[in-house]
Amino acid sequence: MGALGQMLRLLAGWLVLAGLPSAAALAQPADALRVRVISGFAGVRQFERHEVPFWIGRVPAITGGRLLPTVLTFDRAGIDPQHMLSVMRNGVVTFGVIEANAVAMVEPELAAADLPLVAEDLVGLRQAVTAWQPVVTGILNDRYGADMLATFVRPPQVMFCNRAFASLLDLAGRRVRVASVNQSDLVMALGARPLVVPFDRLIEAFHEGRLDCAITGALPGNGIGLHRVTSHISALPLGWAMSFLAAHQGSWAALPGEVQAAMRLGLHELESEMWRAAEEEQALGMACNLGRPPCPPAERGAMVLVPESVASRGAVRALLTAAVLPGWARRCGITCAERWNSTVGPVLGAFARW
Repeated sequence: MGALGQMLRLLAGWLVLAGLPSAAALAQPADALRVRVISGFAGVRQFERHEVPFWIGRVPAITGGRLLPTVLTFDRAGIDPQHMLSVMRNGVVTFGVIEANAVAMVEPELAAADLPLVAEDLVGLRQAVTAWQPVVTGILNDRYGADMLATFVRPPQVMFCNRAFASLLDLAGRRVRVASVNQSDLVMALGARPLVVPFDRLIEAFHEGRLDCAITGALPGNGIGLHRVTSHISALPLGWAMSFLAAHQGSWAALPGEVQAAMRLGLHELESEMWRAAEEEQALGMACNLGRPPCPPAERGAMVLVPESVASRGAVRALLTAAVLPGWARRCGITCAERWNSTVGPVLGAFARW
């Protein structure tokens, strides 16, 4: 495994140090177990406001002090999100979040319910996720020795551009930052050029003239100042940055039944919180970029909202079956596409052709 193996060993050593019991922990029950968690990105509101309080506060409470989590973000743990499947399989952590887009090249099926244009709202997204969930559960369980416990969703990915456009159909020739290979299929179908640029380098890329547009979350984009280097924004969801919270199978199985039951209930509540927060942050992100309440005045931009007409919205939506699903099916394979067509396809009325 080379560099990845070395990274896993270093992470394990670091987490052992991070997990050494403090004086306060010594007062916990004799059977208290310190567990390691990797989830999310530093500075992201859902992580800071929901995930951290859950792991640090609620988990010890609902398990009677028997689970004492240490939670780290990918960057603080020194882990590339693309490597989380290997991290989970090796049992380096007990609980970990797997970003669907980050592993889309290795396991295309995991990103299926988060394909661009699959859903315009959370109701449609939940339908797709529910239909596809048995496939995701089976892959994590059979291939990576991980039990899926929750599906998280973040605010939708939207289009920021540094000059006017009439519709998403009006982006031909522009250089567009994408967050996944599936978004690349959509961008190319629009006649634009997809580019991979790390989120923390977006502002620099615009200043250097390497980008004309970027696909990212409305609120995270506002948080790094995209509203200062771009002028127009579309609110049409181009993916929802989905992720799966999984547990290492052996570590999970070793937990007492009552602890598992308490965790399942708590994680079900956390999942609901994360979905509600995604909807709230979607609205707040657009408000901030457009310069409207309830966004705090200091964070307000003055961007122009680009609406889609009924006709243009329909034409963009048609690209799901014309470009996005075929590109995904070629990477995923015939069996994978047939699974889609027998599960999610009838729910959405969108079928994979190849």
